[in-house]
Amino acid sequence: MRHASLVVTSSVTMAAALNLWFLAVSPAFAQRAVYERNVVLTEQPEPDGTPVPRTADGRADLSGVWNKAIHQNTAAPVEPLPFTPDGLKAFNDVANIIDPTARCILPGVPRVNNSPYPMQIMQMPDRVVFVYEYMHNFRVIYTDGRGHRENWEASLMGDSIGRWDGDTLVIDTVNLTDRTRLDDHGNVHSDALHVIERWRRISANELWYEATIDDQKYYTEPWTTGYVIPLAPPDWEIMEYACTDNNKDLYDGHLQPGSLSGSGRDGTALATPPISRE
Repeated sequence: MRHASLVVTSSVTMAAALNLWFLAVSPAFAQRAVYERNVVLTEQPEPDGTPVPRTADGRADLSGVWNKAIHQNTAAPVEPLPFTPDGLKAFNDVANIIDPTARCILPGVPRVNNSPYPMQIMQMPDRVVFVYEYMHNFRVIYTDGRGHRENWEASLMGDSIGRWDGDTLVIDTVNLTDRTRLDDHGNVHSDALHVIERWRRISANELWYEATIDDQKYYTEPWTTGYVIPLAPPDWEIMEYACTDNNKDLYDGHLQPGSLSGSGRDGTALATPPISRE
């Protein structure tokens, strides 16, 4: 089990600990995995060659505790994004708005998968359950052939259904509100967002995650990015996380508008570089 101090440790300390763990697994895998877990890609990289665990029915098993990383700008490999005029206006307005997660609003889809701290996946014959340490979030994805709900209010996490395409879990999510963002960089979406996620176990140590953003209000065409999620050390468990509404920074006016990555907006389809912090 992780010690509680791991949850609040600095990113530098966490990275060092992960480097040591990866080196203990395999030097070659270590060098590639530590790099790729922090990089957003447009194509799946080559797996490390270790055998993919399988369930009793022969399907690739996604189960396990996985060490998600923060990917601040999930659109980086495909910038500039194909904004509509409304999309570009909303993108630049981020500089004037406090990030929703700073107010303890759930991160939404797909941002929940590039937010910090581990997640656990439990794969069953008719569903796949995701338990996220971050904000104590969860998703139950049914894979029994059902469709989207006929009467389902728009929500922060949306209405998700799943299906298997060979060894790949495909999750289709609709009915999302416009109260969330796609990432810490402040990439935006409207209430027309439709997300297609693909989850594939590519080795004993790695998941490949891919998200397609389809939002006709804000983008002229869909765009897709992805990243590798490494398996967590075997003694890790999901721990408690508290994001409370009794937030001194919020009530004392310390929260600042803009993206969590510190980038600004200059009226174009690209954010300005992050603000230098001395």
